[in-house]
Amino acid sequence: MTATIDLKKLDFFQGLDDSELQHLTAHSRLRSCHASEVLFHEGDPLEPTLRILISGGLEIRKSAVSGKETVVRLIRPNEIFAVAALFDRKVAPGTVVASEKSEVLEIRLDSIQAHLAENPGIAMKLLVAFAQRLRETQDALHAVVSERAKTRLAILILRILDREGGKRTPEGLTLSTKLPHGTLSRMVGITYEECVRLIRDWCQEPAILRYERGGVITVKDRQRLEALILAE
Repeated sequence: MTATIDLKKLDFFQGLDDSELQHLTAHSRLRSCHASEVLFHEGDPLEPTLRILISGGLEIRKSAVSGKETVVRLIRPNEIFAVAALFDRKVAPGTVVASEKSEVLEIRLDSIQAHLAENPGIAMKLLVAFAQRLRETQDALHAVVSERAKTRLAILILRILDREGGKRTPEGLTLSTKLPHGTLSRMVGITYEECVRLIRDWCQEPAILRYERGGVITVKDRQRLEALILAE
């Protein structure tokens, strides 16, 4: 359906005037996704479209030759994704799955090409996002093959905390993003059981973390979590 969202509220479109925003809105589509829905699979042909998550959450997954899937990134509201398809072969760089009920704003590239030429700031945002996604994907895949499981898990938790922030509580910093065991295990390339064991060990007093049902994680002792990485 045609998007009804106010594009002014999205950081990506900051700097555009009302007429430009109206043009983009007229060529926008708001896609609703249910939890666990696959938006597209890795390697699928994609229309050259700008995609921004409006609400909910998405997982970007990459498959190894063995068929094992690794979650290489979590997409949160106000983030663009599948940027590589705009620059490369127009195929999905990874499998995208909704982790919860979500809404995605889609704008076909041919609808914004003129605005990209007239607003180089927007084109630069796309390039920066593309470079950032490529770097994070490379880092995630490198970690899977080069670090021990507990190191990868500690790096992941700290990376998400630093990127997305957390809420200060009497016990520490509670991550804004929920990270259930299943998501964590796929992101660091370990079994579900090993992930549960590591988190349980870190929750033992004196605790490094607090884990609550549903994936709510509070970092109670950041220094000790960082020490797990430095000890490698």
